[in-house]
Amino acid sequence: MSQDWYPKKIRVSEEGTPSTYNFMSETFSSNQHFNYAEFGFHNADTARNICERFPNATLFLFDFEEKCTAAKEKLKAFPNRIHYFGNTQKFNDSYNWSLMKLMTENNHQRLFDYCFLDGAHTFAVDALTFFLCDKMVKAGGYLDFDDYHWRLRGSSLDPENIPVIADQYTDEQIDDKQVARIVDGLVRPDPSYKEIVKDKVFLKSSI
Repeated sequence: MSQDWYPKKIRVSEEGTPSTYNFMSETFSSNQHFNYAEFGFHNADTARNICERFPNATLFLFDFEEKCTAAKEKLKAFPNRIHYFGNTQKFNDSYNWSLMKLMTENNHQRLFDYCFLDGAHTFAVDALTFFLCDKMVKAGGYLDFDDYHWRLRGSSLDPENIPVIADQYTDEQIDDKQVARIVDGLVRPDPSYKEIVKDKVFLKSSI
C-alpha cells in the first residue's frame, strides 16, 4: 500500500482549537515561559495563536514531515523557539518515535508544561502518546485531549472516503470513540490527574 494515504485536506477550523489557547490564556500569564507540546498540529493554527499570545513560550510540534515543512513557513515570524518533529506516513511510524527519542536524549527530564494531543485520535497511537507524555509532563502541568466524542466513522478519515482505513482498523474501532476510551480508561482512573475542563484538560497534580 502507498504510504501517502493521509488525506490532503481534513475538516479543521482555520483558527485551530480556541478552547485550548483560550484555556491557556486563563492559566498562563502572557509573558510567562513554558514548554508546550502539540501532537498533530495539522495547519499549525493552534500553534500560531499560542506563539502570538505567549511570546516567551517554547513549542515542540509533532506531525507528518510535510506538515512540519508547511508549518516552518507559516510560523517563520517566530524563529528560534519552535522545535519540529516529523514522522513518515508508514503505518507503524508515528510521533511516538520522535517523542521517545526526545525523552531519552534529555535523560528522561520532564520537559513539558502543557501537552495537547490532537493527532491520530486512535487508541493504537495515542494511548502510547499518553504514557510517554505522562513521563514528560511536569507536576503542575497539563494534558489536553481534543475531540472526546470523535469517531473515524463520519470524519475526514471515514473508510468510505479513505479506503485504507478499513485495512488499518476493525469496524468496531472505526465506530468507537477512541479519544474517549483513552480519557476514560487511562487518564481518569489515574489519581495523579485532576480533571480541570470536562472531557478535555487534566492537571498533573503529582509525580
